[in-house]
Amino acid sequence: MMRERIYLDHAATTPISAAARDAYLHAIESDFNPSSLHAEGRAAHALLDDARDRVARALGVPRKNIRFTGGGSESDSLAILGAARSARDRSRRRILVSATEHHAVLHAARALAGEGFEIVVLPVDGEGRLDADAYRRELDERTFLVSIHLANNETGVLQPIPALAALAGAAGALFHTDAVQAARWLDCSLDAFGVDLLSISGHKFGAPKGVGVLAMRGAIALEPLIYGGGQEYGARAGTENVPGIAAFAAALDLAVEQRAEAVRRITAIRESFEARARRAIPGLHINGAAAPRLPNISSFAIPGIESEALLMRLDIDGIAASAGSACTSGVFEPSHVIAAMGLEAALQRGVVRFSFSPDTEARALATAGEILAHAVDRVR
Repeated sequence: MMRERIYLDHAATTPISAAARDAYLHAIESDFNPSSLHAEGRAAHALLDDARDRVARALGVPRKNIRFTGGGSESDSLAILGAARSARDRSRRRILVSATEHHAVLHAARALAGEGFEIVVLPVDGEGRLDADAYRRELDERTFLVSIHLANNETGVLQPIPALAALAGAAGALFHTDAVQAARWLDCSLDAFGVDLLSISGHKFGAPKGVGVLAMRGAIALEPLIYGGGQEYGARAGTENVPGIAAFAAALDLAVEQRAEAVRRITAIRESFEARARRAIPGLHINGAAAPRLPNISSFAIPGIESEALLMRLDIDGIAASAGSACTSGVFEPSHVIAAMGLEAALQRGVVRFSFSPDTEARALATAGEILAHAVDRVR
């Protein structure tokens, strides 16, 4: 009898929650253009307004400071490219990012290097924590924007965003954080962190793919990436994805409601999973183990194996996991995140990430741990 598969790649994408599915199906039955003036258009606009209000409450900002986008990568790009291209102060042409940012941030910053901005990539320590001394040294009156993620998508390592944002504010710089991985697990209200811009993506917490949000604490000028109509307060042209946005709001409401219990339960079963893996697999290294982390990500570096071979073996054995960020799936090369943390080259080749949802069961992780140990033995 075939064993039921165990999905442990929730940091890549999550199944759609029942609440999000219901909201989507309700909205799609009357999916008219919210910019139209007739009754059908007004009904669609009412759904859009309701979703914007709910997301704004969850993130602690006025509704006018919410911009719906096509996902986390677009939200990051709009924050960085949109803000920088709107900058009027020519004396501030410096942008600081960490070496372990998602490629959406790193590549957006790289694009600005060709537009006259100086890009400073800040180092991290062996646990993936930002080098605070380097940050203080590089942050100055020339800095326009800082972009540091709240939680790393490969390791789950958390950065001290309130302290970093306060320093940026004192220097007169904007502060953006990519909170895509964190929204399900942490209170992501902008006031809680003191950030100016914050990005999240719905498919990381039970909404359909294709909807993200860029939230702003105040009025920040954003040069649009897409031109056309004046949707999203002029920041993103194109007819809004009302069913997807309605589902996003429903999924975020559920994530907020479940958050405290989910963090408590998943932290406990992750710690048990990691302890079993350490006992069963000699030399196993947990990336970022000594740093504050999200509760739902375990990143292992295993000596003597190649990530691709292990992931294929796990897939055959019924386990869905990944080597790191799904946005680079199919490209098996050492992770820039793990490399920035200084892990020795032999271990970099054997990195595998397991990530969990609030619904992940302890017994499923116990089974996955046994399968992992056997799979490592087979591919070594």
